[in-house]
Amino acid sequence: MKIKVSVISTLFNYREYISECIESFLKQDFICSELIIVDDASTDNPFEEIRPFLCERVRYIRLPENRNYSNAKNMGIRSAKSEILVMLDADDMLTENGISLRYKKLMEGYDLVHGPCLRLERNKKLVRDPMWPKWIETKNALWIHAQGVMLRKEIHRKIGLYDPWFWAQGDREMFLRIANADFKVGTVDEDVAIYRIHGKQMHRSKRKRKDRENLNRRMHEVLEKRKGGDFSGLEMCE
Repeated sequence: MKIKVSVISTLFNYREYISECIESFLKQDFICSELIIVDDASTDNPFEEIRPFLCERVRYIRLPENRNYSNAKNMGIRSAKSEILVMLDADDMLTENGISLRYKKLMEGYDLVHGPCLRLERNKKLVRDPMWPKWIETKNALWIHAQGVMLRKEIHRKIGLYDPWFWAQGDREMFLRIANADFKVGTVDEDVAIYRIHGKQMHRSKRKRKDRENLNRRMHEVLEKRKGGDFSGLEMCE
């Protein structure tokens, strides 16, 4: 079977959620795909949950030391068998047609396709993430939800992989970089992923709240540099 889409799931200490993530992939109505789980040196032994699912379509890579999620995503991109990529955090899930909806749209000639995500929060009703109407109104890359994206690997050949400096907000920097490079972006209107809200998420960490100013300042600096095509410091995809 030819792999047409590679789903890359970065994992760090989400053992309690990874099974649901994998199951959502295996339930897809689009089977010409693979799931690559990149374990960023988790300490909660997630492999015991992952082992029963391993097969030709579900692969597991464990990094020898924690290097942050940008590095883990880059490892997944380099390992992907296909030319089309989806990022899915290990605590999140795909909707049943989350791959096929975006793939069909991408085949219309787009470089990147973005779809809405549902928010899953304990003891609360499943609702559509509020970033979506902001995206529809503005088409501003600030409102792109990482779990809702499918893109061509060719983008990373032209503007580089994730910046390893960004231990947080790497997705935002990437999407702003893509917007500045003027790729063709398409939209689907049906929900493509389920985004879980919980206390372990990186964006809720004390470190990120403390370093938010530094992260934003660095993002502004590198985006200004890269607008002119200077991608120094980034690994370019082969």
